[in-house]
Amino acid sequence: MRILSLYFGHDANLTLLEDGVPVAVLEKERLTRVKHDQGPMDLDAILEEYGWASESIEVVVINPYLRPARDGSPFQWVLEGETYDQRPDYKQDGWVGPPEGRMSRHRIKLFGRWYDGYAVDHHLAHVAGALFTSPFEEAGILTADGSGDLRACALAWGAGNRIQAIEYGWGYEKKKMQLNIGAVWASIGQYNFGMKRLEGAGKLMGLASYGAPQDEIVAALKEQMLYYPYAPFQTYKFDRGDELALDPQERFAQDVCASLEKLTTDLYLEAAQRLKSRQPLDHLVLTGGCSMNCIANTAVHRSGIFADTWVPAQPHDGGLSLGQALFVWHHVLGNRRTPKALTPYLGTDAGAVSLGVIPEIVRFLEAGQSVGLCYGRAESGPRALGHRSILLDPRIPDGKDRLNREVKHREWYRPYAPMVLGDWGVPSKYMSYIVPTNAAEVPAVTHVDGTTRPQIVDDGDDPFIIGLLKAWREKTGCGLLLNTSFNCQEPLVNTVDEARATWTRTGLDVLVTPKGIEVKDGLQLDA
Repeated sequence: MRILSLYFGHDANLTLLEDGVPVAVLEKERLTRVKHDQGPMDLDAILEEYGWASESIEVVVINPYLRPARDGSPFQWVLEGETYDQRPDYKQDGWVGPPEGRMSRHRIKLFGRWYDGYAVDHHLAHVAGALFTSPFEEAGILTADGSGDLRACALAWGAGNRIQAIEYGWGYEKKKMQLNIGAVWASIGQYNFGMKRLEGAGKLMGLASYGAPQDEIVAALKEQMLYYPYAPFQTYKFDRGDELALDPQERFAQDVCASLEKLTTDLYLEAAQRLKSRQPLDHLVLTGGCSMNCIANTAVHRSGIFADTWVPAQPHDGGLSLGQALFVWHHVLGNRRTPKALTPYLGTDAGAVSLGVIPEIVRFLEAGQSVGLCYGRAESGPRALGHRSILLDPRIPDGKDRLNREVKHREWYRPYAPMVLGDWGVPSKYMSYIVPTNAAEVPAVTHVDGTTRPQIVDDGDDPFIIGLLKAWREKTGCGLLLNTSFNCQEPLVNTVDEARATWTRTGLDVLVTPKGIEVKDGLQLDA
């Protein structure tokens, strides 16, 4: 059975699912080169690329919320049947019930033909994508983001191929107000720091480690999360007049971020405990855009509330089409699942690279050169995991500053993370948790708080990455390599040509693709 699943909000994406296996999970931004791109995708071209005839599709899954493309062009499917968001109880505060209350069955007309179709709620799609790509047979699921389908957070639990129930609001919905963590992060980034709305939260998480939480700021932030999530932070409450602007160099700005981090972490711990009190489960999966917060994830993992936790590779909205498709395949159609982590490499295929180039890559890295990798299927999700990555020796004292200045052109306070071998005590396959590091040994990947956000590589993962890390460790005694996304103020590079273009216009030293190894003019290594 072939399922086409579509999500056209910001971070628009689609999934091609065949007999329960993802053939492709594609984010629009990777194809159009517009960050967080929204609206319809070129379905005809994508189906042709993957050899899918429209008549071979049996089921179409959607979220009924449609955004136009950025040029204003609309997209309209013909939909028969009432969608779940038109039901009388849809806006009920703190709604809890079976998933059938937040999905609907339809006939959908696309490509000039009718299909069996389903519409799936935003947070239900987050929940399904998290559970059905996790290694757990049974788990609770916690989801939070800046809001989707009028809800900003939910708790759920499921086992096998079923989501058993979902509850919205984390207990904070009252009189149409609801807890909204993600919107506050985005609003402060946008209105107080002058950042793009969908890019501020990730930056402020890095800045938070430079400050210290203050009780009065935490209280003001909680009020904002409950009542004014789409407004600037109320700086006037702290003797700052009517000036909203916050400077990352200023201690007060850093304390605001640290307080926001503490509040988010406390709310995550409270939600985890709330879920545990309802369902005595051993495992928890965290998802939604807010679950890209590594500090909060780690606090929940180490709290002991659950025996183990997990964060999927695609916790953000870019994974919603996958969650929708898997929900229909497993929960609706009743197909069994084998609990295991899903590969994150589900995007565009740049071609294979030979293991034979590893010794030369190690030579460049040992000489202090930065190396860009573009090969195989692109990562699905927000983190670069080796297939579209920039690597550097993490022992270089000024490695972080060098990459920020010469290659990435990004803020001084944002940290870098490594790919690592072995067991580090957290299930951080997709850079979703933090661990302590030694700044004296690996300064380029150690944040100001003495931690880093690792991609933990195990046996059975990508053979090229394993081979490279083992060769690097054998050569240098170091089991880590700095790993950051292959881009420069743009979406992750998708093709070899895009990788070469970014390599050419930045200070990146070496490019490795299926076409070979390329170096900048004048770059030489000692024999």
